[in-house]
Amino acid sequence: MVKKIFITISIFSCILISADEISNLKKIDVLHSDLSIEKDTYIYTLAGNFSNLKLKEKRVAKPSKESLKLLKAVTPRDKYAIRVLDENKREIMLIGIGDPFYVHADHIGYEDSSVFGGFIETELDIPISLNKKVSQIILLSQSEFGFKEIKKLNLK
Repeated sequence: MVKKIFITISIFSCILISADEISNLKKIDVLHSDLSIEKDTYIYTLAGNFSNLKLKEKRVAKPSKESLKLLKAVTPRDKYAIRVLDENKREIMLIGIGDPFYVHADHIGYEDSSVFGGFIETELDIPISLNKKVSQIILLSQSEFGFKEIKKLNLK
């Protein structure tokens, strides 16, 4: 009897969590509905690693499919996130970027090794609508306790 109640509660919890994630995805789609591969946007190219971030380039161009895929809601699996603020310090977007600063590699013959990757520097292209005025881009790390600011880029 206790097992049946536990299973019922577990299934109900999973349904609620998935419904919440779906609603988050819909919110992101609505926020970025003006972005497409056919329209010009601001493309902010950010370069950095797990402890630093810098603006490499800002240009007006059509975004790539890869950069549009980057625009997703933050999930618990994302180790890092990017917050974009306007000139009034209001949040334009908060996107989860996973862990782009760590590369994982498995090598045959080294299965007993404790190291299977390393930290790298990478570039991220963040597309933002032309009608948004960006003043800050912030790199955040996420843990079970919430977000921690790593680097704030003031663009104005």
